[in-house]
Amino acid sequence: MKKLIVRSVGIVALLSYIVGYNDSSQIQIAEAKAASTHTPKPAAKADNINALIPAGWHILEPFQDEKAIAEGDLNKDGIADVAAVIEKDAGKDEASPRSLLIAFGSKNNTYTLSIIAKNVILQSDEGGIWGDPFDSLTIDRGSVLVSDYGGSNWRWYNKYRFRYQDHDWFLIGSTSGTYFTGAVTMEQADEDDINYLTGQFIKRRTDEQGHLTTKKGIQRKKPLIRLKEFNPENMQ
Repeated sequence: MKKLIVRSVGIVALLSYIVGYNDSSQIQIAEAKAASTHTPKPAAKADNINALIPAGWHILEPFQDEKAIAEGDLNKDGIADVAAVIEKDAGKDEASPRSLLIAFGSKNNTYTLSIIAKNVILQSDEGGIWGDPFDSLTIDRGSVLVSDYGGSNWRWYNKYRFRYQDHDWFLIGSTSGTYFTGAVTMEQADEDDINYLTGQFIKRRTDEQGHLTTKKGIQRKKPLIRLKEFNPENMQ
């Protein structure tokens, strides 16, 4: 009888140990999962810019063997960074979405993705009779400058300047113009140039007689538009 009791106690103790062990294991697994869920993922890095381009996209080639890509120092660390226009792969008869990709360079010759911004770059069918409106992508004075151009007899053009500051990208300047090709040249276009950092603006107008007038001033400054929220349709 004593042996039976001892064995029963031993079995109970063993079962308790097993149950307790399983409970603690489950708790440890749950804690590990929670920790991994809340651990921030590192920024995307690559040893070349092509590795940062999403699957099914490519760098735009506005002309044969000429890619829409520019290099320059954008975050003031003395190392060359990269900006590129990327386009989604699509059929020949379909206009593909485009985006602006910006990546920061590092001393070990790798790149860290900074942003992929939608809506900034017009599609190939948004230039009117002129055709593809993409004009150029450059890095100028430490900022990214995107230019487009289109229309028919009435031509239009836009230049948007984006700068990295306060750990984000912002629109800091724009130049927009229109002109009638049958009467004036681009140099006589009605043009608005605005510096959103200072509020300074320049308005240029040409009347029906071809007389050019220029007005300069300072407008009330507004909160800067973030690149990720930028849409050229809202700039009209």
